[in-house]
Amino acid sequence: MSGIVIPEDRSTKEPVIGYCYNPACKPHNHDRFEFIADHDLFACPNCGANQPPYVGQLVLIHHLKPSPTGPISGTSGLRYMIGCDTKRAYMATITNLETASSDLSAVNCETCLKRSKES
Repeated sequence: MSGIVIPEDRSTKEPVIGYCYNPACKPHNHDRFEFIADHDLFACPNCGANQPPYVGQLVLIHHLKPSPTGPISGTSGLRYMIGCDTKRAYMATITNLETASSDLSAVNCETCLKRSKES
């Protein structure tokens, strides 16, 4: 069976967003069709494509917030925390397709974005 594999160490707090670049799937005025991938070995629900370069999953970008007591050590000894998981002591692993940014315009983690508006 073929399809896109969701990394085992990916956060389960947010849905995995898949994409398809098949020209037949692109919505008007968009570069790609996006959808929730709710299982491993997923394919595009429109056209059935299940391999790169047409189909893949978006990198989950968390909010990296400055915090004097945060578990993540940064440049010059500054401390940070992940907006949706204040105890998480890493930004990403080699395989989980996650990262973090202090630039909120780059963040796509819905929980991080919601919490940044609450603070």
